[in-house]
Amino acid sequence: MFTVGIETQFKAWHSIPLPDGTKEPEHEHFWAVEVEVCGEIDKNGMVINFAQIKSRLLEVTSRLNETVLNESDYFKDKCPTAENVAVFIFTRLYPILPETVQLKRVKVSEQVGCWAIYSKE
Repeated sequence: MFTVGIETQFKAWHSIPLPDGTKEPEHEHFWAVEVEVCGEIDKNGMVINFAQIKSRLLEVTSRLNETVLNESDYFKDKCPTAENVAVFIFTRLYPILPETVQLKRVKVSEQVGCWAIYSKE
């Protein structure tokens, strides 16, 4: 079994509650997204064409690009943390991938050194 990955970025704003009960000011991030899928190689020696997975990932992340995450329907009752953004991407990407690949994990970084990974494992 092979694992292959793709990366992209999108820009979005968010605000999350702080431990003291206040809410941080709305601020912007250039969110980095890494996706890993796994599977067996096909007759051409690929698990999946990188362009194919990239287009499907962009289909999902385009819903978040240039938005205030707190204002989206998905985040109305969820805090727009890196963890919840990773779940959002995973749950929307999973059903639009070919059956020959398995979505292994989604890693979301809101800035260098600050990331969350979501997987079904």
